Amino acid sequence: MNRLTRTTEALVLAAILVSAPAVAHGSPGELRMRTGGGSLAASGLSMRDDPPLFEVAGSPDDLLLGGGVSSAEGRKSPIVAAFLSCVLPGWGELYAGESGRGKCFMAAEAAIWLAYAGFTVQGNMRTDDYQEYAGTFAGAPTGMSDQYYDDISDYVRGEGADSYNEAVRAEARGIYPNDIGAQHDYLDENGYSGDELWEWESYDRFLEYRDLRYGAKMSFRKAFYMTGLAVLNRAVSAIDSAWIVRSKNLERSGGPRLSVLPDFSDGTYGSTLRLEIPF
Repeated sequence: MNRLTRTTEALVLAAILVSAPAVAHGSPGELRMRTGGGSLAASGLSMRDDPPLFEVAGSPDDLLLGGGVSSAEGRKSPIVAAFLSCVLPGWGELYAGESGRGKCFMAAEAAIWLAYAGFTVQGNMRTDDYQEYAGTFAGAPTGMSDQYYDDISDYVRGEGADSYNEAVRAEARGIYPNDIGAQHDYLDENGYSGDELWEWESYDRFLEYRDLRYGAKMSFRKAFYMTGLAVLNRAVSAIDSAWIVRSKNLERSGGPRLSVLPDFSDGTYGSTLRLEIPF
């Protein structure tokens, strides 16, 4: 008889929960509904029955329909994982518990910066080589600007036939066709004179210098490419770590969950329903 009474009471409460009006409330990712209104004074339903009809597990978040624990337990933040990977590729994977993948991204980061350092050192050495070469075989001074070393790679000599200065004079005549004074000023401003003048010993030396300078430029260009790879490595690691954390969160949550918390206060009955949808 006692078992039949309890069964009847459970059915009555279930009917009340289903048929009673509900109000939705809660926080992002949750849908909560509270059923309301009535009295259990006549039903004799008690939370203290032995065995109890409902078992409260310490807090509302622990009372899940069908048992279990809160789906928030053990969850990590994809945003934190992505941020850590932006600081150091692989750190986000370590945070997500994937040490193997994290070490791969860290190894790639180390290789990228080692390559950057190597190409930078190589570029500096090649720069010293072509500057010394220009001083030896063209009489060019040392310590000049990068534009100067570009100019001596375009012209065999600084003054004379087919020289750099002749090209500047032609440009000045085009800009100031009827002003000789302005043409001279333009040459003084843009041309070379005195110790700045050069002339290559041979055309072959001139071509070899161009190759040396091109090699130095390529080394610095490759170093620049390494910085791009470093940015890409961070972006890929951030996406990867955030995806790992999100996937593990979904696995822990086991999909949408519905929790119910009976509410008995002041002789009234009611309940709180919560629908958790992980994302």
